Amino acid sequence: MAKKKIKPQNFWWWFKWTQLILWLGILLTILFFVGINYGLLGEMPDLEAIQNPRNAVSTTIYSSDFEVLGSYYTENRIEVSYDDLSPYLVQGLVTTEDKRFYDHSGIDLKGLFRAIVLTGILGREGGGGSTLTQQLAKNLFHQDFNRAGAVKRVVQKLKEWVLAAKLERTFTKEEIISLYFNTIGFGYNSYGIKTAAFTYFYKTPKELKPEEAAMLVGMLNGPSYYNPRLHPKRAAERRNLVLHRMVEGSDLTKATFDSLSKLPIQLNFHNPDFREGTGTYIREYLRQELQNWCDKNPKPGGEKWNIYEDGLKVYTTIDSRMQKYAEDATAEHLKNLQDAYFKEWHGRDPWKYGTRAKPDLLDKMMKQSDRYLGMKAEKKSDAAIKKAFETKVEMTVFSWHGDKSYSVDTMMSPLDSLRYYLQIIQVGFLAVDAKTGEIKAWIGGPNIRYFQLDHVKKSTKRQVGSTMKPFVYASAIDKGYSPCTPISYLPPKFEGNDANWDPEGTNKWKEGEIVPMEEGLWYSDNRITANIISSMVTPDELVAFARRLEIQSPLDPVPALCLGVSDISLYEMVGAYTAFANLGTYSKPFFIKKIEDKDGNILANFSEVHKEAIPEKTAYITTEMLKGVINKGTGARLRSRFGLQMPLAGKTGTTQSNADAWFMCFNPDIVVGTWVGFEQPSVHFASNHSGAGATAAMPIVGQFLKSIFNDRVLQVGQGDFSLPSDSSNLNVVFDCAALDSIKKKEALFNSGF
Repeated sequence: MAKKKIKPQNFWWWFKWTQLILWLGILLTILFFVGINYGLLGEMPDLEAIQNPRNAVSTTIYSSDFEVLGSYYTENRIEVSYDDLSPYLVQGLVTTEDKRFYDHSGIDLKGLFRAIVLTGILGREGGGGSTLTQQLAKNLFHQDFNRAGAVKRVVQKLKEWVLAAKLERTFTKEEIISLYFNTIGFGYNSYGIKTAAFTYFYKTPKELKPEEAAMLVGMLNGPSYYNPRLHPKRAAERRNLVLHRMVEGSDLTKATFDSLSKLPIQLNFHNPDFREGTGTYIREYLRQELQNWCDKNPKPGGEKWNIYEDGLKVYTTIDSRMQKYAEDATAEHLKNLQDAYFKEWHGRDPWKYGTRAKPDLLDKMMKQSDRYLGMKAEKKSDAAIKKAFETKVEMTVFSWHGDKSYSVDTMMSPLDSLRYYLQIIQVGFLAVDAKTGEIKAWIGGPNIRYFQLDHVKKSTKRQVGSTMKPFVYASAIDKGYSPCTPISYLPPKFEGNDANWDPEGTNKWKEGEIVPMEEGLWYSDNRITANIISSMVTPDELVAFARRLEIQSPLDPVPALCLGVSDISLYEMVGAYTAFANLGTYSKPFFIKKIEDKDGNILANFSEVHKEAIPEKTAYITTEMLKGVINKGTGARLRSRFGLQMPLAGKTGTTQSNADAWFMCFNPDIVVGTWVGFEQPSVHFASNHSGAGATAAMPIVGQFLKSIFNDRVLQVGQGDFSLPSDSSNLNVVFDCAALDSIKKKEALFNSGF
């Protein structure tokens, strides 16, 4: 039977209508996607939001040697550019996630068709249809459709296509890759590849090796599932898959793959938790100071800077190497000192003994605890509370013998834990550039996870003991006395309420023996110092002298002030000693150099602050006497134990009942101070053997100085102290050996310098 032929006029009719429907469909599709762009299916980001995608970016803290010390964040993210990426990161990402990335314009039709047929129709594993650009759109603008219903998933997918196309028109392929790496999360609150590289390998993204880059790329599909710390075998298999894809993309050779795929995963993990890493106490103090700065210095539009999301860059004076040396020296010494302390006080409560005894301290601490107050609020009886506090429970406590975070699991009653923590030795350490005032290292306590109180500046002030004595001797020098001024080793003479005050001396000299003034400082003799405050320098003059050195803490103008009975911060003391190291010029300690926004625009600069505090000759002569402390006196073990041969000056300090141990030390480049003690002054060392400044505090400074002086890159401690501009008669001033009688000494004193 012959087929029926289509008449020409019918063919053209069908052809015209087919074309019309086709073009109408194309037009409607275009209008549909234009409508999506303008919010037909829900709100869409505007052009400005696409051109300037906003992530919550961490504020980053940099050391003076440009190491990252830490960050403040809601999402721990530091943004990077394409040039900051290792090529292995780019190769691994593209070959694993989007092979045709450089060939499509945001939507991969071939990949989409494959996903629809294999996954949607046949129900087989065929890979996803989303391109890197689509994934970026979802990450940037939170287009989360994975948990939605079918209709919503389709709607979100359509919006994602539009956003992907707009991103492709706005950014280059390289910019899209860097944006992608800046948005993704890797666990441990690490967002973006820079933070991830730091967290897992302590490297920059550009420094990553092929196997390291592959591991991080492999984590993209499941940061928890492929966590290399928790699931190393699973993470290694995923890493090897990425490496294999790189071979398929001709980015690696088969031989390289065979070698790398056999390697175990090797991490250099650094938890971004603010309680971990280097400089934890200075980072926390800086956070508070930075927040105050943000409150007083808003953006041009009046909005406040957000230190957790605006990506500020804070450049500090801290030297990461010096900070690490300080932390290592502190941990090494306190570990041994804590063991010695517990051995000395075994079976006894130290707060029940000594001049500062508080027998009821433990009971008071218990009643101030959250546990006690909570039980009281619940109307628990005293008997029930006592039983709860005396019952052993599982807990994690601080210990120098614990794991890397100094934690150890144990069974202990809450009351015993209070007793234990009262006896943990506390520390404050500060190192300052003598010439500039730049703070190079700061330690506020033994471990910020367990002890938040910072013992450097604002939180605590303690009696400074004999570290106050240089101010006494310098005051005498400032009034015209000399290091060779004779002092009779007899009780000081006071009037009124202080008439009978005679502090115990070292008994290094016989009663009534004539002693050159400088030796009283070398050996830290209280009686000689008291004689100076009774006959050469008044307490009011001592207060005034301390104020010239920027000691702002309250100082009572009483004779005992000369022995350091006033509470002063470590920050003030280190600042004051810069005047001795710097020929009378006080250098105010500071730790922020500049603040930038995330684009590198400078928001604030912080300058050095100097003040001519005391005369050059006064500073120089006092420094020479303090050199005697290190060379001959109470600080002599600094040289013998640590082998320090460079010019050094310093002063030890110990307070009543060995509650506070101090050591101040300086050379022309750096001033270092440390305090060692306890959170409660009634807790103290058992004896001078463990609690004196030379024993409890000096070893930290000694090991620190040894480390920085041996680090030739730092170039610290190379020179000697400078002479004053007027150095006449200095040889005579220190020629105490030539003074064979009091008259000769007095004659020299009367002749002046």
